[in-house]
Amino acid sequence: MSSVRAHWTIVAMSAAMQASPADPDEPIESTSGDLEIVDDAVQWPPIRVPRSRAKMVNFATGRELGTDEQDIGFSARLFAQVSLPQRNPGTIPYYERRNGDVRLTIRPALVTQKDGTREDRYPFGLLPRLALTYLSTEAFLTKSPVIDLGKSMRSFLAKLDVDYSGRNANLVRAQLQALFGAQISVDGLAVTDSGHGTVEEYFQIAKSVQLWWANKEGEGATGLWSSEVRLSEEFFQSIVNAPVPVDLKALRALGGSSLRIDIYMWATHRMFYLRRPTRIKWVDLNNQFGGQYARVRAFKAAFIKALHEVMIVYPTLNAEVHDDFLLLRPSLTHVPSNKPLRRIGQ
Repeated sequence: MSSVRAHWTIVAMSAAMQASPADPDEPIESTSGDLEIVDDAVQWPPIRVPRSRAKMVNFATGRELGTDEQDIGFSARLFAQVSLPQRNPGTIPYYERRNGDVRLTIRPALVTQKDGTREDRYPFGLLPRLALTYLSTEAFLTKSPVIDLGKSMRSFLAKLDVDYSGRNANLVRAQLQALFGAQISVDGLAVTDSGHGTVEEYFQIAKSVQLWWANKEGEGATGLWSSEVRLSEEFFQSIVNAPVPVDLKALRALGGSSLRIDIYMWATHRMFYLRRPTRIKWVDLNNQFGGQYARVRAFKAAFIKALHEVMIVYPTLNAEVHDDFLLLRPSLTHVPSNKPLRRIGQ
């Protein structure tokens, strides 16, 4: 009787990542089956890896091997501390998030439809987060509050690293209107030796917006004028004076999940000033990130899953999950401060 020799096969994920499915969590290999013995070799079924996970692993592998350099962008510090809605808040009068003494309140934009009717609309999900990072990066690097959005929706989606489609174009258009028109306020507790009170600031992302898109979005099609946004002075100064450096390639690898991006932004910002181990209760993290989960337990499960995925692209992040809290220890920042800067798309 011949001896049975086991052959282990490692499925290469890089080739499978060339496709761009609609579902980022679709497995890169969907074939399944039981263990087979062909001749004298043990044939194992293919490994099933979600495409989103494969993208993160490929990013981490390239970074570890030193074949992939960082592409540095910037985020506004406010949105590294508290987050936009992950899902549509619906018809609630305002959306609120809290991080310690800092509280973010967003009231929806009043958006005019093509038929002239008007409706309240919140910015939510992945697209306004990508847009904010683009705006913040361009504002910091150019030192100008006027940001060019391009002459076509196709070109703007390319700046966000989002595939062009009619659906994506409509979503981005709607989310830009909601983002630029939303009323934002930030308040915090102020304490002195003589008393205490609250400090509040009210602002919008944009002071003015000109959106001109081509009627037909074929290759090379452009609008009559270039679209541009002039950031409000308050938002512009917050970027120029206190930007949060982020790795744009890491954001692309984490794409598909607004929670993953929120955790990455928060973690890389937090590690710039964390000096000692810090415990953060799950209820406090839920107030900061969650809010739209029915129970803290549901938020905790989602956060832990997303955190593990963030740590694939940010492996030096020292975070420990405990039953009642998350423990953060001082870690290397994800973006070194001495990297050269360049404009997006250059």
